[in-house]
Amino acid sequence: MALNKINMIFNLKNLKNSHQSTYFIIDLIMIFLVTINLTWLIFDWLFLSEAFRTALSWLSPTFTDFYGSKVHPNFVSYDLIFVSIYITEFTLRWLAAIFNKTHHRWFFYPFIHWYDLLGCIPVGSFRWLRLLRIISIGYRLQMHGIVDFRNTAPWRFFAKYYNVLVEEVSDRVVINVLDGVENEINHGSPVVEKIMREVLVPHKGVIADWLTEKINEVCDEVYLPKQNAFQIYIDRRVAESISKDSKVAALEAVPLVGPKITEQIETTVSDLVFDIVNQLIIDLGEKKTDQVVQPILESIIQRILEPSDELGMTTKAIVINTLQIIKDEVNVKRWQMNDKIQIEQ
Repeated sequence: MALNKINMIFNLKNLKNSHQSTYFIIDLIMIFLVTINLTWLIFDWLFLSEAFRTALSWLSPTFTDFYGSKVHPNFVSYDLIFVSIYITEFTLRWLAAIFNKTHHRWFFYPFIHWYDLLGCIPVGSFRWLRLLRIISIGYRLQMHGIVDFRNTAPWRFFAKYYNVLVEEVSDRVVINVLDGVENEINHGSPVVEKIMREVLVPHKGVIADWLTEKINEVCDEVYLPKQNAFQIYIDRRVAESISKDSKVAALEAVPLVGPKITEQIETTVSDLVFDIVNQLIIDLGEKKTDQVVQPILESIIQRILEPSDELGMTTKAIVINTLQIIKDEVNVKRWQMNDKIQIEQ
């Protein structure tokens, strides 16, 4: 059963299934006490202001005199009552964690819940760490599916700016790392040579396999549908070459039989060239020739990746341009784009 109130969902079924009913009641009590405690802390801090006391005295002189003479001077003593409750609750949860073996070691609990422990210190800014107790309780309830805060305004506000913070920080880190790599390359670092030697060369077999597979695909998907067009191209090129040959031209001048002989020669040569080239391409595209093609491709890749100034400069330019593209992409503010989309909607 789920109750929806002000966009916050309470799932009582999950509460029952999680066996967290006792902890849930304690959490509600602690939220109530911490809220009262922090509200009182703010009130006592404001009471130090002359303007606030004057305004409060105008509203209720009796209460102002009572609070100023009886409560305010002893605020630390009253705060210790809350502290004792916090320490008791903290100790009981620690013992429960030890009994349930929640953590790997018994002494882990205080370190994980450090904010609860420091919030028990009744001094200065440590008191404000008690606010984290409320946040941690809310997170625990959200984690168990007992309460769903995702549709509440505070959750959306926190999630939005948390994502903005994470994106901005991570973008700065990534860009700084990429800038460092780019500077290393520009100052003569052997990173390019290491990429070729330690990344590409050891995987030349994989690259050769990939190229062999692509050759097979090209033969099946590109060449075969264009086979007739290729034959027409061969016929035209052979005819042009034969027509330019002086010996064939002299043979064609023979009366009666010359043109026939020339046509026969042209057809024979054309068919011969096409058959040879066609069969070669088809053979390259078959699995049975992969063991021949692969070593050739590996040798070609090995020779291509041999160190050379020209290849080094080209590879360096490719790496730097790639890094620049990555940095430009990282610099894109996704959260701004999301805000723009939400505004347009």
